[in-house]
Amino acid sequence: MASLTRHESRQAAFQILFALEKDPQDSKIDDLYDIVLNGKTFDDYLPRLINGVLGSKNDLDEQISAHLADGWAINRINKADLVILRLAIYELVSIKATPYKVAIDEAVELTKTFADDDDRKFVNGVLKNFSPTN
Repeated sequence: MASLTRHESRQAAFQILFALEKDPQDSKIDDLYDIVLNGKTFDDYLPRLINGVLGSKNDLDEQISAHLADGWAINRINKADLVILRLAIYELVSIKATPYKVAIDEAVELTKTFADDDDRKFVNGVLKNFSPTN
């Protein structure tokens, strides 16, 4: 059986991180893997995304905050957009093999699947000026 594609890994990572974000105390990560993956196999990319985002959440949030428009605070961002932004910025900063355009396109695709058109525009707007070096 083939492993998840990178795109499917990002989708699964979003779902697991979103569940953890919504209910951090009651969510057991192993149970979330079982629910989201439903028996599908995965390589090390999925846990790398999840553990990386969880392990650097404060730093990622600082980087997101630095790229918000004036008047916006991170606590105003809905949870889905916040998780998508964290995933994209984690990939841009920590996974050098992920091209900039791919990380941005994948973030936009996640908003198409898990959010709405306004969220897509918001996420794209935050990420369009992001550079892994800032």
